[in-house]
Amino acid sequence: MLITDRGSKLKSASLLILGIEALQPGNIIPVSTAAVSAASSTNDALDRQRLGMALTGTVLYPIVVELVLKHIWEQERGRIAPHTHNVYNLFTDLRQEIQHEVKCLFDQCCQKYMVAVNEGQKQLGATVVEVDMANLVEALQWNEDAVKNLKYELTPSGKSVPTGIIWNSQTLWVLPGTFPNFAIELTRWATDRYPHRGHPGRR
Repeated sequence: MLITDRGSKLKSASLLILGIEALQPGNIIPVSTAAVSAASSTNDALDRQRLGMALTGTVLYPIVVELVLKHIWEQERGRIAPHTHNVYNLFTDLRQEIQHEVKCLFDQCCQKYMVAVNEGQKQLGATVVEVDMANLVEALQWNEDAVKNLKYELTPSGKSVPTGIIWNSQTLWVLPGTFPNFAIELTRWATDRYPHRGHPGRR
């Protein structure tokens, strides 16, 4: 396969969300040979595969968020974004209108997750499903640390972020693929918000 349409952060993010979407839980989960050989049962193999897919999507999530926020910053500022993982600073440098739209998008995603948390607490107890969802500021600060460190430990920490999973210090829950992923929603929003705009360095 030859891909010639490359070169922008948004295009890179769009390709990555295709991978994230392919990893989201669906009706059929392809189980790898490695998962089967390391498992004690078919259910264990399915669980290992589901967890591996969810964590891979979670590792890609902060990369996509960073790429898209840098793209937005570049489109708004007309120059290349700084080489930093601190997307919170880039976000606060955007116009209030843009910040508001991104925050609304994030909050809409989190509302769906809170429904799952509340339902889990009803079924299993509040102490078992003790999950706090991050607000946008906390999520953007989490993003910087996740880009740098999550790939090494694969243990999300702090408050949960809408990546397709929720967690606390003891447990990680993989949610159905119907739950929104903020990285995916942000990429789609940015694609609609800034259609057919070129690279800032090439204007």
